[in-house]
Amino acid sequence: MKNVHTACEDAIRGSSLQRASCAYAVILDRDNTINADPGYLNDPAKVALLPGAAEGIALLNQFNIPVYVASNQSGVARGIISETQLTAVNQKISDLLAAAGAHVEKFYVCPHGDADNCDCRKPKPGMVQQIMAAHAIDTARTFIVGDRARDLQAGLPFGIRGIQVGSEPEIMPENLVFKARNLHEAASYILETIFEEETQEKIFGAGADFLPMLTPLRNAGKKIIFTNGCFDILHGGHVQLLAQARALGDFLVLGLNSDQSVRKLKGATRPVNSERDRARILAQLPYVDAVVIFREDTPIELMQLLQPDIQVKGGDYVKEKLPEHKIMSALGKEIVILPFRKGYSTTDILARSH
Repeated sequence: MKNVHTACEDAIRGSSLQRASCAYAVILDRDNTINADPGYLNDPAKVALLPGAAEGIALLNQFNIPVYVASNQSGVARGIISETQLTAVNQKISDLLAAAGAHVEKFYVCPHGDADNCDCRKPKPGMVQQIMAAHAIDTARTFIVGDRARDLQAGLPFGIRGIQVGSEPEIMPENLVFKARNLHEAASYILETIFEEETQEKIFGAGADFLPMLTPLRNAGKKIIFTNGCFDILHGGHVQLLAQARALGDFLVLGLNSDQSVRKLKGATRPVNSERDRARILAQLPYVDAVVIFREDTPIELMQLLQPDIQVKGGDYVKEKLPEHKIMSALGKEIVILPFRKGYSTTDILARSH
């Protein structure tokens, strides 16, 4: 069986195209996940992709997320599938995917049966370990996708999140995070999750959560800019203010009024967008380096904690009359007043919409 085990590790290959390192990765089961499973598939002519499979893989490919396959194929040990047939079937899957503009980086296969007591037959983690070792994937940013509980269980020891496709009525392991109808729906969920995680890296629920970031910034000599507001409906005036504020220094911290704070300031009908949505949108702007949510009526407590080098205000304020002036003056810091962009107002936008 030694030669079969070698095939399990190396011989069954998909696309040879390798990308530059990518933070996220996806490990797929094969049968009943990518292709229909007639049982011990040994004839390339019988290969048929499942609906949504090529589309889902192509979607991940578009975002440079490497996709690997980890497949149990006990038909090899049973003598039902030869290594040549196994290679031909995987090649046919690759060809059908390629015709639809999709590809997987590599097929990993366990050819053993249950009685072989190998370490690679799912739910054992051997194939996942091979992928981890060969491609240095970050398990915290990896998803494992399959139709059976054992597919997901193979990623459980490493904390890899699992997605079930199809409707197999099994009790799923604790790493299950989503159930999808097909691979396209699974890929859509993965992209949404990545967006959320990358966005959340810039969002902080309180000043104390952000404070540990300040020390390395200050040690590096970075000039910290601070501005604040409700930013309930983002418009061109907001964008100009934030872009110009960021241009004054090296790191822009945006203090964002919480929902509770906005209601106190603007009334019971506000905010239109929740603090989560407002923070998510603002965090995507390239000139906003961090969004910190505060719950007070004013940002004074947050400013006392962060002690920014420059505070930016938009409007026609007089610096000396600002509530924040006393703090900034005591710190020997600067307040910069930037003019509002004419014709832009959240209140006016809401009035016009009625």
